[in-house]
Amino acid sequence: MREHLRIVTTLLIATACQGPAQGTGTPIETGRTIPFESKTLGETRQISVSLPRDYSTTNERYPVLVVLDGELEHDIAASIARFYASTSTLPPMIVVGVRNTNRMRDLSTTPTAGFTPPPEAGSSTGGADRFLAFLGDELLPYIDRSYRTAPMRVLIGHSIGGLFALHVIDKKPALFTGYIVMEPAIWWNNELELRAARASLASSVVPRARVMFVNTQHMGLDTTHWGGDRPMVREITVDGETHASMAAAGMMLALRTMFSDFRPSEWRPGTKPIAILERYDSLAARVGYAVPIPASAYESAIRMSIHAREFDDASRALERMERSFGASPDARELRQLLADERAAPVPPGLIPLTIPSRRPSARDAARFFGHWVRVDDAGAHAVDVTASADTIVVHDSIRFPDGSVDAGDHQVIQLTNAGVLEWGLPWFRGVAALLVLKGELQPNGTLKVTREPRGWVPRGPGDDMHLTEIFRRVPRGLPSAK
Repeated sequence: MREHLRIVTTLLIATACQGPAQGTGTPIETGRTIPFESKTLGETRQISVSLPRDYSTTNERYPVLVVLDGELEHDIAASIARFYASTSTLPPMIVVGVRNTNRMRDLSTTPTAGFTPPPEAGSSTGGADRFLAFLGDELLPYIDRSYRTAPMRVLIGHSIGGLFALHVIDKKPALFTGYIVMEPAIWWNNELELRAARASLASSVVPRARVMFVNTQHMGLDTTHWGGDRPMVREITVDGETHASMAAAGMMLALRTMFSDFRPSEWRPGTKPIAILERYDSLAARVGYAVPIPASAYESAIRMSIHAREFDDASRALERMERSFGASPDARELRQLLADERAAPVPPGLIPLTIPSRRPSARDAARFFGHWVRVDDAGAHAVDVTASADTIVVHDSIRFPDGSVDAGDHQVIQLTNAGVLEWGLPWFRGVAALLVLKGELQPNGTLKVTREPRGWVPRGPGDDMHLTEIFRRVPRGLPSAK
């Protein structure tokens, strides 16, 4: 019955999307449908393919998403992939949708003893092994021959398609490096495929596999591991959707989770800017192939290294960028900037940014604990200093002149021998520098906080860079006003 409802829902959606032609505008191509002659299946299958926006202008290779139920869910996956790639949430990907001819036949496994398929399944079932051979022996090799593919493939299956994905995890798990299994029809064969997939993942026969279970019975395999020597498994819940409509929300959450460590890395205070690129090397070790580093990541690492006067790091990163992308106006501009800054003397007033590896202990910094507000304007700036395991956390809440508020936990630098607690605000975007706040307890119980830019000399006006503030300690939960 649930499959019948799904088919009806699909037809209603498709019908609702059809409308009268409006004008004679230019068509927008989001993908192409290709007739594919399958010897394994003995029929012609329609395959939809959507390429990344920049496919024709680069030489890059791209991960592949293979989407079952392609007549509907290919468009969903292609739209999500293209939108998230434009925001650097996902890497650009090739999306391949496999359209159905006999869905129940191809995606269901052979019924086992003790299981009776429901009447709506029809008389033709159990073709999963043949369909798997079609994917592995015909379709995927064709995609690899026809397009610039990276060695990362993700299978997306929903409902009976999710059942098929479980079957692949059991029978041929290395065929794909990622699986998105959404509300699978585990009732088929009384959960046999679910148990078999779980056993396969628990045995770690595919150590680099990334598997997202969406609205699936608890597997007991969810882990914070990122792959490499054992699978990365996540259990995701989507609420507020029907069985048919959850596909879009499920894909969005699952893809974001699966590829979250592919996102461009930001500089972390306490590290050299070159670490932005090293993160991709670590990712390559986890997924098993050299993940392309975006040009924007190279540029960030190079510029930040130059401004931090880490010239050798900048030079190595620039050479690596040119090997990947060739000579370009951006690379030439960065090379000139590097040469200029190398030749320039150290800017007057530059204080190098260094963060000791040892952070102050909770015992050492206990006298700073509490909720502090500015004496002259309690709402302008509040500071919370609290214990966290064997160290401390400093949380700032700063109100700007336009009324906006910036709040967050900030990098603790050190507690000096002179008793000054130092922490840093990431004030400079795109520069490996911090605005260091230096808190010193006064005899009258107040906290005097001064500011000092480190790692970069601010250019232009900026009186707030050297502001001095006086704070008083107030009980948490009480009004902060004077």
